[in-house]
Amino acid sequence: MSGRLLLAAGLIFLALPASAGPYEDALAAYDRGDLTNAAKLYRTAAEQGHAYAQVSLGLMYEFGKGVSKDSKEAIRLYRLAAAQGEPQAFTLLGVMTQVGEGVEADIVRAFMWYWLAAQKEPNRAIDRDLLEGKLTFAQVATAKELAAACVAKQFTDC
Repeated sequence: MSGRLLLAAGLIFLALPASAGPYEDALAAYDRGDLTNAAKLYRTAAEQGHAYAQVSLGLMYEFGKGVSKDSKEAIRLYRLAAAQGEPQAFTLLGVMTQVGEGVEADIVRAFMWYWLAAQKEPNRAIDRDLLEGKLTFAQVATAKELAAACVAKQFTDC
């Protein structure tokens, strides 16, 4: 292929509109208020392993937006994203574990999730710090041990 032909082919490729994937399409549908379609598109992206889609669909289930409210499904989706190291999923798991929504309430395990979130993104430390003031030294130590075990297990079975 000649240099000019290769350049022309490259320019044509760059001029083609970028096709959005299911996650981007879901964001657009959600912004339009088409929550049913957004949930469907988030599900497609979530099944493909997209951590942000897993979190977004989890939020929809947690609050019953475009889908039936289902805390257990929200937890399942947050766990999938957490297994990929997604800090927002850690925080959401911490909140749900702290209040006992979809799982048994457990402030030590909630602290573990907040701890993990803060390790990934220091700006997420506020939840950890607020809960830490309510825990004993032994509970904090246990939560940190649970966090280390969770990391060692690559965020599965946490």
